[in-house]
Amino acid sequence: MGKTNKKTGYSCIEEKFGKKESLKEKIKRSLRNVKYVYQRAKYGYCDSDVWSIDYWFLRVMPGMLQQLKDTTDSYPDFPEMTSHAVYRTGRPKDVEDEGMAKWQDVLQEMIFLLREANEETCTRENRYEHEYDEATQRFEEKYGSLGEKLKTKEDMEREKTEGLHKMFMPGDVPEFKDISDRYYEEYAAINEYRNQCKDKALELFGKWFWHLWD
Repeated sequence: MGKTNKKTGYSCIEEKFGKKESLKEKIKRSLRNVKYVYQRAKYGYCDSDVWSIDYWFLRVMPGMLQQLKDTTDSYPDFPEMTSHAVYRTGRPKDVEDEGMAKWQDVLQEMIFLLREANEETCTRENRYEHEYDEATQRFEEKYGSLGEKLKTKEDMEREKTEGLHKMFMPGDVPEFKDISDRYYEEYAAINEYRNQCKDKALELFGKWFWHLWD
């Protein structure tokens, strides 16, 4: 197989947040990054990984599987056994080619499903996103960023007496309700698709777990 070794994933380095950063904030961020790099080197993971293990897995594992797929020289003999057959070491060529092709397909399916489960790399897009963004902009221009202009006197009195702040979304007004409903229905459908991809990927991951080596 090809021996490319291009790694993908995500860094534990914390990037600057926002346009402005004071010298004190920059020093603190740099010290955190030193700690994260040290933790990764010593323990294999760092504090920032623990804060979001789910996305750590979805960001890192596809790249690891891709490298295994691109560089492996072996393929499983049988799913129930942990032994591997080394490619081109004496078996009939058609047998080896079939075994390697099947293993490549398994790895590729896991890679695809994990990438689809990640909202950052999922290929499904909300077809109503642009229209909803435009509606949100019009809503904010007309009613305020949180719908402040929709508040009644009773709402404002409750804010003063109880400290409860009422917020409004585009779907709370009739003129934007239709696009809001369509957007969130599509959003829920995409989330369900991503969840199904995650479940299928983990099922494959469990089935072939003891073969994820080279």
